[in-house]
Amino acid sequence: MNDHSGAAAAWTPTNSRRLRVALVRLHRWLGLSLGILLVVIGLTGSFVVFYREIDAALNPSLYIPAGPQHRLKAAEVMRIAAIADQAPIRSVIAPDRTWPVWIVMHSHATEKGQYPNLWTTMIDPSNGRVLGRRDYTNCFAFTVYRMHHNLLLYDWWGHELVGAIGFLLLGMACSGLYLWWRERARFWRSVSIRRHVSAQRLMRDLHNTAGFWSLPLLALIAVTGIGIVFPSVIRPLVGLVSTADPDPSPIIKSSLSNEATRLSADAMVLAARTAKPGYEIAQLTPPNERRNTWRILLRPPGSDPALRTRGAIWLDPWTGALTHDRTPDSMSLGDRYMTGQLWLHNGSAFGLLGRLLVFATGFVPLILFVTSFQIWRWRRAAKNRTCAIV
Repeated sequence: MNDHSGAAAAWTPTNSRRLRVALVRLHRWLGLSLGILLVVIGLTGSFVVFYREIDAALNPSLYIPAGPQHRLKAAEVMRIAAIADQAPIRSVIAPDRTWPVWIVMHSHATEKGQYPNLWTTMIDPSNGRVLGRRDYTNCFAFTVYRMHHNLLLYDWWGHELVGAIGFLLLGMACSGLYLWWRERARFWRSVSIRRHVSAQRLMRDLHNTAGFWSLPLLALIAVTGIGIVFPSVIRPLVGLVSTADPDPSPIIKSSLSNEATRLSADAMVLAARTAKPGYEIAQLTPPNERRNTWRILLRPPGSDPALRTRGAIWLDPWTGALTHDRTPDSMSLGDRYMTGQLWLHNGSAFGLLGRLLVFATGFVPLILFVTSFQIWRWRRAAKNRTCAIV
């Protein structure tokens, strides 16, 4: 009892004020010095929420098929794509409502340390015509995506930097909540924008209101962003609640030789539909240098194309047998969270409303940065006037 009483007595109002002053300074200077990076990541994140729709709108000739029929099968699509581009096929994206054409992604030779040199071939599903080819890595929409993903610093640990900024965003959200908390007795006044007030008061109201009402989504975006960049950091924490295993890249040992004839893409599609009849096929990834199995990405039937996948299965390339299953009905809660972080991060897990909310939240760092910068300018000007008078 005495020890606890002594500890309580040691924490005085003076200590509380000192903590608050220190947090105010840390919150302010982190925001002013690194806020511009948060603004860039936030605005590009808003773009990324709808980047497929934006890309289709900017390049209609690549995404408008001649008719609604889907006559082509996967093997024929890969054959046509291989003629148009001899580079190895990395993946095949099936048509959906947003991109209603077959999209075949090719891996071209890439200089060491550079972002993978990806090209895409768009194929009309109704007649097999090649609608176009392009440098996907450097196209406008994907460049903005890469800016959000790694600030275009792929060879300078950009991806890890974005993850570190996620920690910064989470810390600033928590410190901002703590600093706001003393206003809780005047709750609505402290989280609303008042009319007929001074410009200084308006800036403060905008800062507090935007920060408070966006706090849950900012925290969710920060936590899932950290998990996407640093899954090994988040997985043990998730594992405290439910099993969370690392994503596999299975290699199987077959009784057949590597030279044995492998099944076609059409056979893989049939095997996937047989193994998982309740799903639609979103993407096919052929065997590559890291694994000798087919990876098939799946999504629920009729789902919003923004929810690109809801799990994956891996198939034996010689027999079509299911070798590994990572769909929701076969995963633990922890595994489902780890594989679904991206869809939480961009809001698509909650449908169009979720995407719109995340889109709007991407503008919050800009509001917070502009208002905090203006408040700082006014304070600095006032301090300089006081010094001049003295």
